[in-house]
Amino acid sequence: MSKSNKTPFRIALHGMDTRTYKTMEMYLKGPCRGAAVVVEDAEASIDMIDADHPKARDILDARKAAAPGRPIILLSLQNLQLDNTYFIKKPVNVQQIMAVLDKIKAVAEARKAAAERTKIAQAPAKIPDVPKPPMDEKPKKMAMDVYVNKAKAPKTGDAAEHHKASKHHSAMQLNEGGFTAFLGTLSDIDFDDEVQLLTACYDPRQYFLGYVMSAYKTANLQSRVLQLCSIWKPLTIFPESQEVWIDADDKQTRAFAGMPLGKGSVGKMILTAVDSTTAIQRAEDKFQDMGAFIWKLAIWTSKGRFPIGLDIQGPVYLERWPNFTRLVITPDALRIAALLVQAPRTPLEVAGLLHVKPQYVFVFISACQTIGILKQSERQADAVIAVEPTKKPKNEGLLSKILNKLRGA
Repeated sequence: MSKSNKTPFRIALHGMDTRTYKTMEMYLKGPCRGAAVVVEDAEASIDMIDADHPKARDILDARKAAAPGRPIILLSLQNLQLDNTYFIKKPVNVQQIMAVLDKIKAVAEARKAAAERTKIAQAPAKIPDVPKPPMDEKPKKMAMDVYVNKAKAPKTGDAAEHHKASKHHSAMQLNEGGFTAFLGTLSDIDFDDEVQLLTACYDPRQYFLGYVMSAYKTANLQSRVLQLCSIWKPLTIFPESQEVWIDADDKQTRAFAGMPLGKGSVGKMILTAVDSTTAIQRAEDKFQDMGAFIWKLAIWTSKGRFPIGLDIQGPVYLERWPNFTRLVITPDALRIAALLVQAPRTPLEVAGLLHVKPQYVFVFISACQTIGILKQSERQADAVIAVEPTKKPKNEGLLSKILNKLRGA
């Protein structure tokens, strides 16, 4: 969270004695630079509980009952993994507190954005006004925005709004009822069969997604505009603006993304540099954010399957929250993200805890892995937020130096 945040979080402290209470209050004001302030229960937006208190469980249950939905931060010497809570290991430090506050802020913003999308999607269609009779005047010429030498042509206010809406068009229309059509179906996998479920994986390298990811990395490393040509339509990657351009809509891209590429198709994959000095006209509404594009591409390639290379029976976790304001929100994505941010869990464990379809968890994991925010943990007890090791003081006293010398240190 930015240190210049003008609206600090309001935190209520529980299970702490007077001395600890005052220390935490001063710590939030001082080292944390006012990122949060301590207030009474009625004014708080976050509850912070000392989980090592003898009555910590009773306090936790009481806070959940008194303020359902309010974020709860647990402080403990032990690693805790409790649903719908955020954990900080003692002794706390500024990095831990700020990281948890960042997560809480991201969850709130993502929920707000999802609610706004749902409100827009459910809003009744506006009845268009009856058109007026045409006037006897000459038709005006229509202007199209173009892309020239890495510099986008200036957009008017209406054009900018249209450009922004086109990028998020699929995200606004997506809901759980229509997700199956958006995702695509697989006739050869029964996700209700446990045996087939464990083998429901795919190799991104055998699909368009794998070649796009490789081209994207190359473009970033070389810091130059590249074009990926295939048996389909060319894809142009702009690393400077982190955008792509392709003359295809979502339906066309989805169809090609789900097709395994044979040996004949692979031979026609060509990556070439684009001369930035040559003026090329490109329709403005065909530009897409790179992260949002590969996120959708992963969804269409996965179709509910698990990406090969990850252990389906091993725990995974999120390093940070996805930027849901710019991405297609899959069913139960917020709940899945909340679990995977708190602690590593296996995909099947997530599906069981949330009582959601495994393919919803698999497709979310596929998309998160594609944009680089999902990692696999070797041990389930691995903490997402690591405690920094205590640094040895640089200036040792004279007595310490003498003792170390005698010990042969």
